[in-house]
Amino acid sequence: MMKKTILSLAVISLFAFDAYAGPTEITIYNQNLALLKKSQEMNLKTGVNEIVFDEVAEQMKPESAFIYGDGIRVLEQNYDYAGINYQTMLNAYVGKKVNTVRQNPQTGANIFEKATLIAVDGATPVLQFDYGINPSFNGRVVFDNVPPELNSTPILMAKVETAQAGEKNLNLAYLAKGFNWSANYVAKVNDENTMSLIGRAAITNNSGSGYDEVKVNLIAGDVHTVEEFLQPRMMKSVRGAMLMANAVSESFDEGAAVIDAPSSMDSYYIYNIPGTTSLKNGQMKQISFINAPKIQYQKEGVVTSSLYFSTTKSSYKDVHPTVFYRFVNNNEDGLGMPLPQGKISFYAPDDNNSLQFIGENNIADTAVGQKVSVQLGKLFDVYAEAKITDIRSQEEHKYKKQPKDECLTTATTYRYDVIYKVSNGGNKKSDIVLKQPLNGKAKIIKQSLEGAAGEGNMYEWHFTLDAGKQQEITVEVENVIEQRRCDAVEGLSHY
Repeated sequence: MMKKTILSLAVISLFAFDAYAGPTEITIYNQNLALLKKSQEMNLKTGVNEIVFDEVAEQMKPESAFIYGDGIRVLEQNYDYAGINYQTMLNAYVGKKVNTVRQNPQTGANIFEKATLIAVDGATPVLQFDYGINPSFNGRVVFDNVPPELNSTPILMAKVETAQAGEKNLNLAYLAKGFNWSANYVAKVNDENTMSLIGRAAITNNSGSGYDEVKVNLIAGDVHTVEEFLQPRMMKSVRGAMLMANAVSESFDEGAAVIDAPSSMDSYYIYNIPGTTSLKNGQMKQISFINAPKIQYQKEGVVTSSLYFSTTKSSYKDVHPTVFYRFVNNNEDGLGMPLPQGKISFYAPDDNNSLQFIGENNIADTAVGQKVSVQLGKLFDVYAEAKITDIRSQEEHKYKKQPKDECLTTATTYRYDVIYKVSNGGNKKSDIVLKQPLNGKAKIIKQSLEGAAGEGNMYEWHFTLDAGKQQEITVEVENVIEQRRCDAVEGLSHY
C-alpha cells in the first residue's frame, strides 16, 4: 500500500468505529494510465457518515473516482489536494499574522518583524506592518504552523449514507496518470535457424506516489481516453530511473517467465503479476513474461529495385540489401503467445562466439498466428545493381477516351530488356529477396529465374547467394504507356 496507506473514517457526529484497510490493486495500461482499487472494512452508523480516503494517487483523475459497497449510497465526494508549498501557505495565511525576516543592507543582520498578510500578488506577499503597508516586501515570510486545510498528500472525502449500521466493505476505484508499462524484447541468434527470445514488462511509476505490497496487473492494448489539461501540480517534473537491458553480459537461459500467459479480456489481454510487489515513485521495474529458448526464424536481405519502366533507361548500383528477421508467432515454431507492442533488440555471436548487438526495432501488437518481420540494418558484404539495357516500341494505338473528346490518347506498348546482379563478397551465404515494383500495366514476359507476385504491385525473386558468388537475373518486361495528344486526329477509334 502507498506508504502506510490507511482508509480513515470520520463521522459527522461524535461516533467512534474501527476500520481495516485491504491491499491496493493497480492495473496499468500501456498509455500513461492506471486503475487503482482499494477496499476497507469499516463500522458505519445509521444515517450519514463522512469518510476520507487518505493518500490517493497524486495524479488521480478525480472525475473517475467511484466509491461503492453493499447497502450504502454516496451523497457527495470531494477531491482535495492543495499541497504544501510557499504559494499555498501564503494563500492560507491571508488575513492572519505572520513572521517576516529581512536583511539590514548596511550590516547584513537579520531583522525580525510581525506583520499581517493582507493579500498575495502572485507569489509576492502584501504585508501590513505597524509603520504601514508594504506591497513589495523583499524579505521572507515565516509561518508558525501548517493550516489544517492544507495536506501533504491528496485525499478523497465523501459522504455516504446507510440505512443499517454495522460492518461495511467500502471500495474505491479510480484512474490515475503517471503509470505506464511497455514490452521490451531481447532476441539472441542461436544458429542459422533458431533464436531465443526474452520478453520483459518494463513498469514505470512517475505518478508522484509510491506503493508497497500492491497487486499489479498489466493490460495489453489501447483503450480510448479523453485527454484534459492537467493541473499545474500534475505537470511538475518527476525523476524517472531508466534501466538499460544489458543483454550482452547476462545469460539468456533465465528459466521460466515470472508472469504466466495472459488471459483474454474483451479486446485486450491482461497479465497478472503473481503475489505483490512494490512500485516506488520514479522507478522502472522489469519483470519477465516470455522466455522462448528456441524459435524458428528466417533472415533475409531485401533489395527493392528502383527501376521504372517509361521511355527512358534507368539503373542503380551498389545497393546493400536491408536485413529482415522473420518468424511466425505460433507453437509449432517455438512461441505462440500474444506479443504486446514494444522494442526488440537483437544480439548475435561473432566469429569468437562473443555476443554483439546487431540492431533493434519496434514491433506492433501481434496475435498468435501472426507473422513478425523486424527490419534491422544492411548486409555489408552483399550489394546489388540493375539496369535497363534496351527499350523497344512494339505497337501504337490512338483512340478517344470520350466520344466528344477533341484530343487523342496514344497507347504505346514497349518491351524492356533488364539485367539484375546481386553479389556476395563475404564468407557466409545469404538468403536474398529481390523486389521489383510493377506500376501501371507493366508485366513480366520472360525471366531467367522463376519469380512470383508479392504483396501489392511487387514482383519477387527469392534465392540463396553463396559466399563469393553472384546471382544474375535477366528479365523482359512489357508495359503500355498512354500519352494524351492534341496534334493529330487521324486514325481514331473509341473504347
